[in-house]
Amino acid sequence: MIEMPGRLFLLGLFVSLTVVVTTTRSGSTKPMVACERPLTIRASEAYEPFSIKDVNGTAVGIDNLFMARVMDAIGCKFRFVFRPWKRSLLEVREGEIDILPSASLTQERLEYALFSAPYRNDVTGFVVRHGDVRAFNVTSLDDVVKYDLRIGRVRSAYRGEVFERFLARSDSAKYVVDYSIAPHGLNLLVNGRIDMMLGMPLASIAQAEKMGVGDLVEIHPFMLGKEPVRLMYSRKTIAPELVRLLDAAIKQEVSSARYQQLYGPQAIETQ
Repeated sequence: MIEMPGRLFLLGLFVSLTVVVTTTRSGSTKPMVACERPLTIRASEAYEPFSIKDVNGTAVGIDNLFMARVMDAIGCKFRFVFRPWKRSLLEVREGEIDILPSASLTQERLEYALFSAPYRNDVTGFVVRHGDVRAFNVTSLDDVVKYDLRIGRVRSAYRGEVFERFLARSDSAKYVVDYSIAPHGLNLLVNGRIDMMLGMPLASIAQAEKMGVGDLVEIHPFMLGKEPVRLMYSRKTIAPELVRLLDAAIKQEVSSARYQQLYGPQAIETQ
């Protein structure tokens, strides 16, 4: 099981002690082959239990703790910056952010980013209003069209090839509602503006509980898929040599017992 939220915030205190605040050096002449300066890492404000902004404005959560352990293993200083997902993709492209966690590898992103080895799994599915599991007998995205449902999703977040094909439909705008962060989506869901919220169901439920609406939503049994996620590096600031150094630290951390305790069912399998 994933660790309890109270424990996560205690672990987050450890992360905050590790963070070094500095300015990002965009437009550097060469990508770094080593940690020549503190690295800038994107964090989410509301992606329980992976990345959260606490009451002190500190980046906490299990992804951020994992990142701190990897950076400490290779002696890299770093800082977290809070950004919406779509903006963070642009800043990785431009070299304003060095590292974007929780990223899926796609051909489009390979044009401007490098990727780490996988570090955990994403399970993609839906959260609906409490009681709507029976009302929406959805077993494929075709049923979304059949029942004229509205899907909410974080803008520009990749949710697998099945959903990408759905987005390519000429009429997809009728069925998909974008928003910048998950709490906005939960507000739309509980207020009846959307019917299904796409994302990682466990993370959505954790966020709903934090917002005090946990009893108003539930996980729908229809799942779109499961795939590994990685760290995404800006090609403008991170060289392949540094990627290999980080990969070695990631693989060492993934093989540890504390990694399994941290991620539970979303831990990747090791050989």
